Amino acid sequence: MPSEEAIRSADTERIRKVFEERKEPGGSFFDAYRLQTYQERYEHLLSFFREIGLGSLEKLRILDVGCGSGGHLRRMADFGVEPANCFGVDLFRRSLCGARRLNPNIQFLEAHGARLPFADEAFDLIFQYTMLTSVLDARLRREIVSEMRRTLRPGGYLIWYDFAYSNPQNPNVRGIGRKEIRQLLGGFRINLRRVTLAPPLGRPAAGISPLLYRLLVAIPLLRSHYYGFAQKQ
Repeated sequence: MPSEEAIRSADTERIRKVFEERKEPGGSFFDAYRLQTYQERYEHLLSFFREIGLGSLEKLRILDVGCGSGGHLRRMADFGVEPANCFGVDLFRRSLCGARRLNPNIQFLEAHGARLPFADEAFDLIFQYTMLTSVLDARLRREIVSEMRRTLRPGGYLIWYDFAYSNPQNPNVRGIGRKEIRQLLGGFRINLRRVTLAPPLGRPAAGISPLLYRLLVAIPLLRSHYYGFAQKQ
C-alpha cells in the first residue's frame, strides 16, 4: 500500500496537471450562470450569518482551503473582514500568483490541505468551496478534513460548498453525498442544504433569464451541490 506521503504527492501533481489543462465552460466573469451561483451562495451565507447572530466578520480569522485566485476571500470584505485576518491555501501556483497580485493584503500560501501550515485552533471560519470533490482518495479527504478541524477553534464554523454527485464525463471530480459529509464531519453540528441548479440545466437557463434559473432551482431534485455550515463542538 502506498504511504500517506506518496498519496499526497501523487494527488498534488494530478491536481496541478488537471487545473493547468482545465478549460471551464462559461469561464468569463460575465457568464450568467457563474453570476447566478455567486448570488445564490452569498444569499445563503448572509442568511446563515443572521441565523447565528453574526453582524460582522471584522474580528474573525478566516481560512479558505483551495482558494484559487482569492475571489471568495476578497468578497468577504463585504461582510466586514479585515484583509490581514484572511488566509488562503492552494496547490495551483498560477492561481496563487493572481491571488497575490489582486489581494496584496491577504496572505496566500502554496500548501496541501492535508498539511495546513497553521497552529491549532487558529481560525474562526474555514471555507472549502468545490475543493474536496477534486480529491479522489478517501483517506486523503479524511486527512484534509482532520486538518481543517485541527485549525478551527471550538465553536468555529467550517463552511462547505461542493458537488453532491459525480460527473461521469469528468473523472477528476467525485461527488460527496450527505452520508459521507456526515461521516467526514463527525463531531460537528451540521446544517446542510441542497443548492445550485445542476450545470447542464443551469448554464442554458441562466443564459436565457435569471428568472428561469430561479424557477428551476426551486425544484430540489435539480440541485447539484451541498452547502453546509458545520460548527466544531
